Amino acid sequence: MQRSGDQQGRRGWLGLPGSRLALFHHLTAAFFFISLATALPMFVPSVAAWAGHRELYREIHVITGLLALLIGAASLTTLAGPGARLRRTAFYSWAETDAAWMRVWARRLARPAYPGPGPNPGQRVAAAAMAASLVALAASGLVLRFFSIFPLWLRTGASLVHSLFFYLLTALVVAHIALAVVTYLRPLPAEEADPQHAGRER
Repeated sequence: MQRSGDQQGRRGWLGLPGSRLALFHHLTAAFFFISLATALPMFVPSVAAWAGHRELYREIHVITGLLALLIGAASLTTLAGPGARLRRTAFYSWAETDAAWMRVWARRLARPAYPGPGPNPGQRVAAAAMAASLVALAASGLVLRFFSIFPLWLRTGASLVHSLFFYLLTALVVAHIALAVVTYLRPLPAEEADPQHAGRER
């Protein structure tokens, strides 16, 4: 029989608790993917020749990238529903139960039930890494968009940072989706689903 915490975790994977928070999450993802798609005509010559309208894609890329960052930040406020303080605290709080949860997940690649409120430790690590990447992309992207007002050395650095964090964030998103699917399809046995139990075994 499934534990109630595991059932809540599965609902959270599909739609996140609270309709407003789910909306903010999906909007952030949608704008990120639009920004990713509109980057292709600017960096892949064959796509640019087929798509045309490079300037239009550049503007959409900049706007949707900034929207992804802004909506992602707004999801940590009360605009995304109650529990804003808990969501913000989750980024820097870490307990033994969180470490035990990560050990169970890493050993079995299956989602254990998380006893605490809010996102589980894996979601928090991924969210923090994605948030940092979005900030770096937005800052470097604005330098590249308005390059004429910045010196050459800053434009060169911004181009390197933008490219590196583009690959990092793309890898994080692909891994996030893949691991979510894998862990959702591979539930743990009941005796191994409790991270507190895993912590006691060590």
